[in-house]
Amino acid sequence: MNNRDLSKQKPSRPAGSFLQESSTATSPQQFHVVNYKMNWTEAQKYCREKFTDLATIENQEEMDAVKATVNGTSGHFWIGLRQIPEQQDGSWIWSDKSNPSYTDWNTGEPNSPEKDNCVELWSESEYRWNDAGCTYPSPFVCYKEIPLVLIKEKKTWREALRYCRENHVDLVSVHTEGIQRWVKTVARNASTDNVWVGLRHTCDLKFWFWMSGEFLCYQNWAPGNGAGVEDCSNGERSGAVQSGSGKWVSLRENQTLNFICITK
Repeated sequence: MNNRDLSKQKPSRPAGSFLQESSTATSPQQFHVVNYKMNWTEAQKYCREKFTDLATIENQEEMDAVKATVNGTSGHFWIGLRQIPEQQDGSWIWSDKSNPSYTDWNTGEPNSPEKDNCVELWSESEYRWNDAGCTYPSPFVCYKEIPLVLIKEKKTWREALRYCRENHVDLVSVHTEGIQRWVKTVARNASTDNVWVGLRHTCDLKFWFWMSGEFLCYQNWAPGNGAGVEDCSNGERSGAVQSGSGKWVSLRENQTLNFICITK
């Protein structure tokens, strides 16, 4: 618990202004800082409307990702942990109703005698956890689950595209490094050496593109792939990721592979 000057707690940016985002290599979620001062309950509501929930932190890797998200900014930042008011033993629970299996309390914390406290990161303690009254207005950290599903059926690229669009949303587009990390994690469980994604080559115009409409600004090609002129003698080429390395490869679209759909 630390003393905080409420007279200084005013919004510094418009609602929904994001300082930074970050993710982990093994967890299918992305952390976002919202630089708008709200009490814990308001922050929870905002995160649930715009993302998935207030940040849940289950291990050191996720804690490191949250610190990278806050990115050296000074101040206090709500996360999703709070005490259970109706219980007298001071038990803690995450906003998503899971029990904490990992903690990163600052020395001497939690130290409030109250039974209705929430948890914040505090820059002066190197973003270690501090308990504070839930009514204080602060910026906060949300998380967003990345809704990916690996389909362990062997289909051609066109069949995979049709399956994803009929049963989910689309073949996944890997247009950022963060999504690349999630795709790599999911692809490790594939039963084929390569896994289809929503990457497509046009032989007429001679360039690669994502089926979601994005161009290839971010790229992660395996050596010998994606850089030269594609062999279109046997039809259009499509993109897959290697299930081990996550690197992208150019393949004939009639090969049958597992594939990754985005679900919402």
